[in-house]
Amino acid sequence: MTEQPSGAAPVTSSERVGELDVLRGFALLGVLIANFVWWSFGENTALPAQTEAFAQDPGNLAAIFFTDVFVSDKANTLFAFLFGVGFWVQMQRLEERGAEFGAIYTRRLFVLLVFGLINLFLIWPWDILNLYAITGFLLFALRGMSARAMLWTGLTLALLGMPLVRWATDQLGWAEPANEMAFGEVAIATRQDAYVNGSYFEWVEATANLVWFDWIANGLIVAWILYALGRFLVGAYVARQGWLQRAGELLPQIRKIFLVAFPLGVAIEVVRVLMGEAELIDAPAWLSKWLHVVGVPILDLGYAAGLILLFHSSRFGVLARVFGPVGRMALTNYLVQGVFIGLVLYGFHGGLALAGMIEPKVVLGLCFGFYALQTVFSHWWLGRYRFGPMEWLWRTLTYGERPTMRAQSA
Repeated sequence: MTEQPSGAAPVTSSERVGELDVLRGFALLGVLIANFVWWSFGENTALPAQTEAFAQDPGNLAAIFFTDVFVSDKANTLFAFLFGVGFWVQMQRLEERGAEFGAIYTRRLFVLLVFGLINLFLIWPWDILNLYAITGFLLFALRGMSARAMLWTGLTLALLGMPLVRWATDQLGWAEPANEMAFGEVAIATRQDAYVNGSYFEWVEATANLVWFDWIANGLIVAWILYALGRFLVGAYVARQGWLQRAGELLPQIRKIFLVAFPLGVAIEVVRVLMGEAELIDAPAWLSKWLHVVGVPILDLGYAAGLILLFHSSRFGVLARVFGPVGRMALTNYLVQGVFIGLVLYGFHGGLALAGMIEPKVVLGLCFGFYALQTVFSHWWLGRYRFGPMEWLWRTLTYGERPTMRAQSA
């Protein structure tokens, strides 16, 4: 097999930041829960009457409450933050080797965009890879910002980007007609019928319509680009400061962050849900929305600090490290999660065709069960191979060389 060119080679196992893999693996659990619960419970696949029927069961309400408080927007925020961290770490390492970072990274993003578009239209309509690739080009363009500008631009976009774009599209009148085309009762019924009873090609057509109206025509893609870019920039700033790479030296400070951020983030999100979706606290709708904007990054900070502390614990470190192999195979595991959701909800190719019929409490249980299988598989696979299957393909297409797949024997 041809050797990699000097400098231009993937990160080796010894160079990996263990905390980064653990955090990414933990985020993937949240991604699976958020995607599966909201995709199956909401108007993407379920009629209003079906959703209302689910909500009569206390077990379903508990599953929704758990997902809303502990998972919603936290998983994608953590995942996006880690993308920014990974960007900066890769840039530093490639430049230290004397490799041309720009050429390598833009190829890497282009390949990711191709993967994302295939996933978006042919497998999983809520694909995030296409968004990350597009936003990654913007992050690359902004890499020369000062550290202070990177932090404040990131925080501003992370907190205000999506609310402001959604306000603007409402004012321009884009959102309402597009949302009606995507989520009017006739549109939902037509889509559900295609998902449950239709062929794969009818599913593709229904998915393309949903992507157009709920992703592009209503301007949501712009809101999400700014949302992701803000989180990318904050992640790049943290890596730029070396905080995650030096986490073992900063444990006292990280412990203080955890003791404040985790309980505060949970409290804010509980209050937000009780005054918002649950309507148990009388408050204006805008207050609930802005509490969520603030609560998400605080709770994510608590998650990250807690996992880092656990990772460095001599007694309980294994509880964190179990997430590591899942994070090392993040692309493979993410793509497989979309296939799994499809097999449960859709009827073609032997699927269970449960769209509109599967309860949130069942979905939540399936998420934990399937993630456990992914964890076992990831540990088994990486005990034999250096990369996950899709990670290997991504590296091959990025570097133009096939890296050795088999793990070296001890």
